[in-house]
Amino acid sequence: MFQLVHFIEHVAQLGYWAMHTSSAPWLTPWAMAGRELLVVDGTPASGNELLHLVGNLIFLAGVLALVGLVLRARPWTGEIPFLKPALLLQGAHVIEHVLLTGTYLASGEAIGFTTLFGLADGAFGSTLRVWTHFLLNLVATYFALRAVLEMRRRGLLAIDGHLKGPVGLPVSL
Repeated sequence: MFQLVHFIEHVAQLGYWAMHTSSAPWLTPWAMAGRELLVVDGTPASGNELLHLVGNLIFLAGVLALVGLVLRARPWTGEIPFLKPALLLQGAHVIEHVLLTGTYLASGEAIGFTTLFGLADGAFGSTLRVWTHFLLNLVATYFALRAVLEMRRRGLLAIDGHLKGPVGLPVSL
Protein backbone atom coordinates (compact mmCIF):
# COMPACT_ATOMS: atom_id res chain seq x y z
CA MET A 1 0.00 0.00 0.00
CA PHE A 2 2.85 2.35 0.81
CA GLN A 3 4.31 1.87 -2.65
CA LEU A 4 0.97 2.65 -4.29
CA VAL A 5 0.83 5.98 -2.43
CA HIS A 6 4.48 6.61 -3.40
CA PHE A 7 3.69 5.88 -7.04
CA ILE A 8 0.58 8.10 -6.98
CA GLU A 9 2.83 10.86 -5.61
CA HIS A 10 5.06 10.50 -8.68
CA VAL A 11 2.04 10.57 -11.00
CA ALA A 12 0.80 13.75 -9.30
CA GLN A 13 4.26 15.33 -9.68
CA LEU A 14 4.41 14.49 -13.38
CA GLY A 15 0.90 15.84 -13.91
CA TYR A 16 1.83 19.08 -12.20
CA TRP A 17 5.05 19.42 -14.19
CA ALA A 18 3.23 18.71 -17.45
CA MET A 19 0.86 21.60 -16.69
CA HIS A 20 3.59 23.91 -15.31
CA THR A 21 6.65 23.18 -17.46
CA SER A 22 8.64 26.18 -16.28
CA SER A 23 7.92 25.67 -12.57
CA ALA A 24 10.24 24.17 -10.00
CA PRO A 25 9.62 20.53 -9.00
CA TRP A 26 6.53 20.16 -6.83
CA LEU A 27 5.67 17.92 -3.89
CA THR A 28 2.27 17.12 -2.48
CA PRO A 29 1.69 18.50 1.03
CA TRP A 30 2.23 15.08 2.69
CA ALA A 31 5.52 14.57 0.81
CA MET A 32 6.62 18.08 1.75
CA ALA A 33 5.91 17.33 5.43
CA GLY A 34 7.98 14.15 5.19
CA ARG A 35 10.79 16.02 3.50
CA GLU A 36 10.82 18.72 6.18
CA LEU A 37 10.93 16.07 8.89
CA LEU A 38 14.07 14.53 7.35
CA VAL A 39 16.13 17.67 6.60
CA VAL A 40 19.57 17.21 8.19
CA ASP A 41 21.67 20.12 6.92
CA GLY A 42 19.14 22.93 6.73
CA THR A 43 18.48 22.39 3.00
CA PRO A 44 15.31 20.85 1.57
CA ALA A 45 17.47 18.78 -0.81
CA SER A 46 18.80 16.65 2.06
CA GLY A 47 15.21 15.95 3.10
CA ASN A 48 14.31 15.06 -0.51
CA GLU A 49 17.15 12.57 -0.77
CA LEU A 50 16.42 10.99 2.60
CA LEU A 51 12.66 10.89 1.93
CA HIS A 52 13.23 8.97 -1.29
CA LEU A 53 15.76 6.65 0.32
CA VAL A 54 13.46 5.85 3.26
CA GLY A 55 10.41 5.42 1.00
CA ASN A 56 12.23 3.06 -1.32
CA LEU A 57 13.67 1.10 1.62
CA ILE A 58 10.10 0.62 2.91
CA PHE A 59 9.02 -0.73 -0.48
CA LEU A 60 12.07 -3.02 -0.62
CA ALA A 61 11.25 -4.31 2.87
CA GLY A 62 7.74 -5.14 1.65
CA VAL A 63 9.08 -7.01 -1.38
CA LEU A 64 11.55 -8.88 0.86
CA ALA A 65 8.65 -9.87 3.14
CA LEU A 66 6.84 -11.30 0.12
CA VAL A 67 9.99 -13.19 -0.87
CA GLY A 68 10.25 -14.61 2.65
CA LEU A 69 6.64 -15.73 2.56
CA VAL A 70 7.11 -17.39 -0.82
CA LEU A 71 10.32 -19.13 0.26
CA ARG A 72 8.52 -20.56 3.28
CA ALA A 73 5.56 -21.70 1.19
CA ARG A 74 7.47 -22.79 -1.94
CA PRO A 75 7.04 -26.53 -1.42
CA TRP A 76 3.34 -26.17 -2.20
CA THR A 77 3.21 -22.92 -4.21
CA GLY A 78 6.24 -23.10 -6.48
CA GLU A 79 7.79 -19.96 -7.91
CA ILE A 80 5.80 -16.74 -8.02
CA PRO A 81 6.21 -14.97 -11.35
CA PHE A 82 7.05 -11.27 -11.22
CA LEU A 83 8.45 -11.41 -7.67
CA LYS A 84 12.08 -11.79 -8.75
CA PRO A 85 12.02 -8.85 -11.18
CA ALA A 86 10.27 -6.73 -8.52
CA LEU A 87 13.05 -7.59 -6.06
CA LEU A 88 15.85 -6.95 -8.56
CA LEU A 89 14.44 -3.64 -9.79
CA GLN A 90 13.65 -2.33 -6.33
CA GLY A 91 17.03 -3.50 -5.04
CA ALA A 92 18.73 -1.56 -7.85
CA HIS A 93 16.48 1.42 -7.13
CA VAL A 94 17.51 1.42 -3.47
CA ILE A 95 21.20 1.18 -4.43
CA GLU A 96 20.68 4.24 -6.64
CA HIS A 97 19.10 6.14 -3.76
CA VAL A 98 21.94 5.13 -1.43
CA LEU A 99 24.35 6.60 -4.02
CA LEU A 100 22.30 9.78 -4.46
CA THR A 101 21.79 10.33 -0.73
CA GLY A 102 25.35 9.45 0.24
CA THR A 103 26.94 11.68 -2.37
CA TYR A 104 24.56 14.53 -1.55
CA LEU A 105 25.31 14.36 2.15
CA ALA A 106 29.06 14.06 1.49
CA SER A 107 29.45 16.66 -1.27
CA GLY A 108 26.24 18.64 -1.63
CA GLU A 109 25.56 17.07 -5.04
CA ALA A 110 23.45 13.96 -5.67
CA ILE A 111 25.48 11.74 -7.99
CA GLY A 112 24.33 8.37 -9.28
CA PHE A 113 23.28 6.42 -12.35
CA THR A 114 20.27 8.67 -12.97
CA THR A 115 22.40 11.79 -12.99
CA LEU A 116 24.89 10.14 -15.35
CA PHE A 117 27.33 10.35 -12.43
CA GLY A 118 27.07 14.12 -12.25
CA LEU A 119 27.34 14.76 -15.99
CA ALA A 120 23.62 15.51 -16.39
CA ASP A 121 22.77 18.80 -14.75
CA GLY A 122 20.32 21.66 -15.11
CA ALA A 123 16.94 21.05 -16.73
CA PHE A 124 18.20 18.00 -18.64
CA GLY A 125 19.56 16.42 -15.45
CA SER A 126 16.36 17.06 -13.51
CA THR A 127 14.20 15.73 -16.35
CA LEU A 128 16.35 12.62 -16.72
CA ARG A 129 16.26 11.89 -13.02
CA VAL A 130 12.51 12.49 -12.62
CA TRP A 131 11.56 10.32 -15.60
CA THR A 132 14.01 7.55 -14.74
CA HIS A 133 12.72 7.30 -11.18
CA PHE A 134 9.12 7.47 -12.36
CA LEU A 135 9.75 4.57 -14.75
CA LEU A 136 11.62 2.56 -12.09
CA ASN A 137 8.68 3.05 -9.73
CA LEU A 138 6.17 2.19 -12.45
CA VAL A 139 7.84 -1.06 -13.46
CA ALA A 140 8.76 -2.20 -9.93
CA THR A 141 5.22 -1.44 -8.71
CA TYR A 142 3.74 -3.33 -11.65
CA PHE A 143 5.87 -6.42 -10.94
CA ALA A 144 5.13 -6.29 -7.20
CA LEU A 145 1.38 -5.95 -7.78
CA ARG A 146 1.39 -8.84 -10.25
CA ALA A 147 3.29 -10.96 -7.70
CA VAL A 148 0.81 -10.07 -4.93
CA LEU A 149 -2.13 -10.94 -7.18
CA GLU A 150 -0.54 -14.29 -8.04
CA MET A 151 0.13 -14.95 -4.35
CA ARG A 152 -3.54 -14.23 -3.61
CA ARG A 153 -4.61 -16.52 -6.45
CA ARG A 154 -2.50 -19.35 -4.99
CA GLY A 155 -3.89 -18.84 -1.50
CA LEU A 156 -0.80 -17.26 0.08
CA LEU A 157 -2.52 -13.98 0.87
CA ALA A 158 -6.10 -13.50 1.97
CA ILE A 159 -8.23 -10.41 2.38
CA ASP A 160 -8.73 -11.15 6.09
CA GLY A 161 -4.95 -11.32 6.57
CA HIS A 162 -4.85 -15.03 7.32
CA LEU A 163 -2.55 -17.26 5.34
CA LYS A 164 -3.87 -20.50 3.94
CA GLY A 165 -1.88 -23.62 3.19
CA PRO A 166 -2.74 -26.42 0.78
CA VAL A 167 -6.46 -27.26 0.79
CA GLY A 168 -7.16 -24.18 2.90
CA LEU A 169 -5.30 -25.28 6.05
CA PRO A 170 -3.98 -22.37 8.17
CA VAL A 171 -0.25 -21.76 8.01
CA SER A 172 1.63 -20.63 11.10
CA LEU A 173 4.66 -18.44 10.63
